[in-house]
Amino acid sequence: MIKKCAGFDMNILCFDPAYENRDYIEAIQEMMDLSFQRGIGREKTSIRYTTLQEALSAADFISLHVPLLRDGESTTPTYHLINETTLRMMKPTAMIVNTSRGPVIDEAALARALRENWIAGAALDVYEQEPLPADSPLRDPVIADRCRLLPHFASAARITRLSSDPNEGMAGRCVQGLIDVLEGNYGGDVTKMPYVVNKEAFKK
Repeated sequence: MIKKCAGFDMNILCFDPAYENRDYIEAIQEMMDLSFQRGIGREKTSIRYTTLQEALSAADFISLHVPLLRDGESTTPTYHLINETTLRMMKPTAMIVNTSRGPVIDEAALARALRENWIAGAALDVYEQEPLPADSPLRDPVIADRCRLLPHFASAARITRLSSDPNEGMAGRCVQGLIDVLEGNYGGDVTKMPYVVNKEAFKK
């Protein structure tokens, strides 16, 4: 996403509560500076890390790229990261895009934010419950012109669905997770198996 935004000569604010890859950000800034110096970019642009509050209050477009981490699973949970409080931090002209995980956004709060014009619009590819229920507040006709609902396109690519490489495809991850359990890999410790996502099932 950073490379795409840089190609559109955007100023980019980054927030990551868990890890900051400053070498990568510096390399992107160097590329931006060179683009401006060589006359490819019409304006000087920048990229930097910032706080969540500044990112939300200053950005025109907010794009979410985080894993779903609930309370107790991480020191930096992302469940309902976007909620009434954080939505009220955003500009009334801001747009939010979620292609990460549905529960990262409190959908009831988002629907209210759109109805009451706290923000300008939203585009969602993932939902708290999939498929999105017919009675979801996100389906309210009043906000239909400002709330784009997409059917989880991000997972629909051939490689994402079918690659046997567990680092690339869901099929490969599913099979590798099964192999790890059956063969007792990682010392038989399910909590260490990266492709077993429902680890809580083994506690029953």
